[in-house]
Amino acid sequence: MARMQILNQSDQEVFDTPPQFNSEERKCFFNFTQGLLDIAHRLIDPSHKIGFLVACGYFRATKKLFPPDTFYQRDIGYVMHQLNIDLDSSNIANIPETTRRRHRKLILKYYGFHYFDQATQNNIVLEISEMARMHLKPKLIFWRCTDLLIKLRIALPSYHKLSELILKILNNRKKELTLLIDQNLTLEMQCALDELFAQESSVKEGIYLSQPTRYKLTLLKKPSHSTKPAKVKERAADLVYLKTLYGKIEKILLLLNLGHDGIRYYAKNVIKSDMFQINQRANEDRYIHTIAFIAHQYYRLQDNLADVLLSVIQSFRNSTTREYRDWCYDHREDRDLSLKSLLSNLDDGVLNVLSDIQIVLEATETSDSEKLMHIQALVNKNQTIFQESQDLKASIESKKDDEQYYKILGRRSIRLQNRITPIVKALSFEDESDPNPLMKAIEYFKEKDGIITKHAPLEFLDKDQYIAVTADASFHTPLYKVYLFMHIASAIKSGTLNLKCSHKYRPLDDYLISKERWGRDKQILIDRADLNAFINPTDTLQQLDDIVYQRYQTINTRHLEGCNPYLRIAATGSFTIATPKQDEDLENKALKPFFPEQYLVPLCEVLSTVNQHSGFLQEFLHWQQRHAHSNTAGDRVLYAGIMGYGCAIGTQKIARISNQINANNLDNVINWYFSLENLHAANDRILTLLDKMALPDIYRRLKDKIHSGSDGQKREVQTESLNANYSFKYFGKDQGVSIYTFVDERNFMWHSLVFSAAERESAYVIDGLMRN
Repeated sequence: MARMQILNQSDQEVFDTPPQFNSEERKCFFNFTQGLLDIAHRLIDPSHKIGFLVACGYFRATKKLFPPDTFYQRDIGYVMHQLNIDLDSSNIANIPETTRRRHRKLILKYYGFHYFDQATQNNIVLEISEMARMHLKPKLIFWRCTDLLIKLRIALPSYHKLSELILKILNNRKKELTLLIDQNLTLEMQCALDELFAQESSVKEGIYLSQPTRYKLTLLKKPSHSTKPAKVKERAADLVYLKTLYGKIEKILLLLNLGHDGIRYYAKNVIKSDMFQINQRANEDRYIHTIAFIAHQYYRLQDNLADVLLSVIQSFRNSTTREYRDWCYDHREDRDLSLKSLLSNLDDGVLNVLSDIQIVLEATETSDSEKLMHIQALVNKNQTIFQESQDLKASIESKKDDEQYYKILGRRSIRLQNRITPIVKALSFEDESDPNPLMKAIEYFKEKDGIITKHAPLEFLDKDQYIAVTADASFHTPLYKVYLFMHIASAIKSGTLNLKCSHKYRPLDDYLISKERWGRDKQILIDRADLNAFINPTDTLQQLDDIVYQRYQTINTRHLEGCNPYLRIAATGSFTIATPKQDEDLENKALKPFFPEQYLVPLCEVLSTVNQHSGFLQEFLHWQQRHAHSNTAGDRVLYAGIMGYGCAIGTQKIARISNQINANNLDNVINWYFSLENLHAANDRILTLLDKMALPDIYRRLKDKIHSGSDGQKREVQTESLNANYSFKYFGKDQGVSIYTFVDERNFMWHSLVFSAAERESAYVIDGLMRN
C-alpha cells in the first residue's frame, strides 16, 4: 500500500524551498537592520556575508533555514547590490557545512529562535497526540504544528521530519485502538455488531418481497425529519434498538476514549461508505467504525427526537393559542351586548335615581325617616340595574374563559400524545442528584407506559395548572399530559433538563474542560490558547469597562456639541438613530473603472481564476485520513459540485448539462469531499486572498479598525426539516429557515449560520464573532 502523504508533491517542494519573492516582498524581507549588517560585516569571506544575509531574509519570511544551494539568483544579486559586492554566486553554494552551522546559530540567536531538537519534539508530540485524538485531518495537524512551533519560537524542520512525526503518532493511535478492540471486544459484542451487517429477509410472512433487501446498518444511517406520528414511532423504535446496542458497547467505548470528535469522524466514514467498502476493512478496524457509528447515531437520534418534541410543542402552543383567541373573538359580541345594555340602563336609570335622591335629600319639610323611606323605594324600583351590573362583574371575574382554554388543550391532547408519548418513553434524560419534581413525573410516566392515574406526581405543576388538572374533584389525564409535555419542552430548551447521551442537549459542564483537567493542566491550557493576557479577570473587566466608558463619553460629547445629526434623544430619555442614505452612484463610480462594460464572464472562469490565486480547492480534502484516492476529485468535478449546490441547480442536472462530468463520479466527490469543515476552510482561503488586496480597502473608514455586521434572511424550505418553521408573514403557508450571515465593511462574508426561523437572531451574534 502506498504511504500516506500529508502534503502533495508540489506543496512539499514549496515548504522545503525558499520563498519566491516579488519585488515588493524582496524589499521588505531583505531590508536588514544595522545589527544584522554588523554581524555580516564581521564575516571575512564576501560569499559568507551574502549567504548569511540571504538566509536571514528567508528566515524572516518562513522561519526556516535553507541550504545555500537552494538560494535564488535574483535574491543573491539583490543582496550583493545592497552590499556593493560583486562575486560569482557559485561560491555561495559551496559554503562549508561548518560555516553554515555557525551562520544558523547566529541567525537563531539574533531572532530569538531555537533548533527543533529532542526536547522540542517531545513537547510537540503531546500537541500532535491531542489533535490525533480529535481526528483532525493530517494536513490540518501539519499546519497547526508549524503555527505552534513559530509561536514557541522554534525554527521549522523539514517536511519529511515533521510529517514522519505526525504519521508515527497517527499510526500509534490506530494501533492503540486496534489493540483495545482485540483485547476487550467480547463474543457477545461481536455478535451484536455483526447484526448490523445482516440483511432483512426477502421473505415476509410467506410472501416474497420484490424490493431488494437492505442492511440494518443502512436503515439507521439517515433519520427522518418528519413530525408525523408514524415516522416518529419508527424513530423511537430505532432509538430503543440503538439503546440496546449502546448498552452492550458502552464499556469498550469508554476504553477507546474517542471523544465526540472521534466518534463523529468514524461514524461519518460509515455513513458515507457503501456496505462493500465497510466489509473490506480489517475486523478490528470495522468494529471501531461500527462502535462509533452506534454511539453517534444514538446521540444523533436522541437530538432528533428532542428537536421533534420542541417543534411539536411549539406548534401545539401556537395552534391552541390561535383557537382560543378565535373563540374569544367570536364571543366578544355577547359581552359587548351586556355592557351596552348596562350602560344604557345606567344612563336611563341610575342617573335619574341619583337625581331623585338628591331632590329627596334637599327637601326641608320631610323628616329623616321619611327621606330614608323615599330613598329605599327609589333603590328597590331600580333593582334590575344593580342586578345587571353584578351579573356583568361576575361574568368578567369568572373563569369561564380559562375553562374554555383548558377544554381546547384537552381536546387537542390526543393528537399531541400520538407524537410526544413515544419520544418521552424513548429518551434517556439526565438524572440529576438534586430532587427534581419534573424528573419524578417523567420516571412515573415511563414506568406506567404512559397510562396516567390520579396518583401521578403533581409537584411540577404551577398553581393554576394544578387547579385545572384536579378541577371538579376529578383528575383530567389529557390535560395533565399536555402540561407534562410542555414542562419537558421548556426544561430542555432552558437547559435545566438534559439528555444522557447527546451532541446538542448535554449538561453545560460536559462542553467545558473538566475540573480535574483544569486543576492539573491549567497553565498549559492557558498557554495553548494564548490567554495569558486575560488570566486576571478583574484587570480584564476593568480594561473593558474603561473602553466602554470612553466610548460613551465620546458619543455623548459629540451629541452635546451637535456633531452627530443621526442621534435623536426624546424627552422621555429614549433615543433613535437614523440611518443616512447611501449614495449608490458614488459607490458605483469608485469601482466602475475596474470592470468592463457589457461583458459576461462565465462562472467557471470566475471560480478558476479565484482558485488560481487562492488555491481554495486544496481545502476540499477527502473525509478519510487514509484510503483516499486523490485522483477522483478533479477541479472540473469540484467546480460542478460547487455550482450545482451554490446555484440551486442540483447535482443530477449539473451533470447532465456539463461536458466530461460523470454523474456517479460527481456524487462520489460530493459525498466524500464536501463537508462543512472543508467549505469553511475554502472560504477562509478566499478571504485571506481578499485581505491582501488593496481594492476592498476603498470601503474602509478607518485603517486600524474594521466594522462588521450581521443579519438574517428568511428562505423557504420545501423538504421536511426540523430547522424549518411555519411563518405566514415570511412564507405564507410554507415553512422556512433563517440564514444568518456576517459581513464586514469590505463586503467580506466571513461566516454564516442556518437555524430555525422561530429563533431570535441576536443570540447567534457571538457565534460569528467567536468564529472570527
